Amino acid sequence: MRETYGVVLPDLNLAELTGKLIVVEGTDGVGRSTQIKLLKPWLEQQGRAVLDTGIKRSLLASRGIQQAKEGHTLGRITLSLFYATDFADRLTHGIVPALRAGFVVLTDRYIYSLMARAMVRGVDPAWVRNAYSFALKPDAVFYLRIGVVDLIPRVVFSRGFDYWESGMDIHPSEDMYESFLKYQTALLAQFDTLAQEYNFEVVDASPDIRTVFERLRAGIARVLSGEPREPLFAVAAPAAETEQATTAKVVEMPAASERAAAAEKTDQGSVSQALAKAAEGDASR
Repeated sequence: MRETYGVVLPDLNLAELTGKLIVVEGTDGVGRSTQIKLLKPWLEQQGRAVLDTGIKRSLLASRGIQQAKEGHTLGRITLSLFYATDFADRLTHGIVPALRAGFVVLTDRYIYSLMARAMVRGVDPAWVRNAYSFALKPDAVFYLRIGVVDLIPRVVFSRGFDYWESGMDIHPSEDMYESFLKYQTALLAQFDTLAQEYNFEVVDASPDIRTVFERLRAGIARVLSGEPREPLFAVAAPAAETEQATTAKVVEMPAASERAAAAEKTDQGSVSQALAKAAEGDASR
């Protein structure tokens, strides 16, 4: 039975939402969009209808968010409400209808990125959770986890540092590089906390595109086949909750079902072509 985090939207029958909601989470520059571009055609080759969506794609709010951020003057509450409006519009007019029609919905980030950003900026966590309490609980959340050291070259050699992604609104006196380090370090720590709270499946995002894709593909095949979950990657508990900090340990991804394994053999050529296109796209950005 489909559930929300507390509040059900008016006239929404959760029992009608028979599709699958799969989230790919992670900080900026970690490779989420590249993986979504690979996962969608793979799922379609299995005969599944797929909707891909992501933040700032709402017809109602996306343009307003972009215009408001250009002035670098947005307050933290206003910013949070803008993104909550964007999410609510996409949920109502995109995600819910697709799930009702039996689609697989792939979303590039979900409420967790929005929550992490708001909390890092000092917004009350209880207020943030309440603001997104109408969100549907996903069938799986795959968190692409990476360290700041590995993240920096990806950002530098793609689109460069961004005002908001560098947290310059929080650290206005710092240069953008130092602000990026502080902001992303705090953001990744917040993601690790949310990973435990919301039971993310954590995938090491530091390897090459193909390796990450294969891990995601195996995990999603398992979710769609209804196999029980096994941990992909253990997240260390926050320092406040443990006396001794522990590091995350990568474990080998369990094999997908026999049906998924057979399907994998049939689409290797298409996957290779998609990976090549994705690599070319990354190189050009």
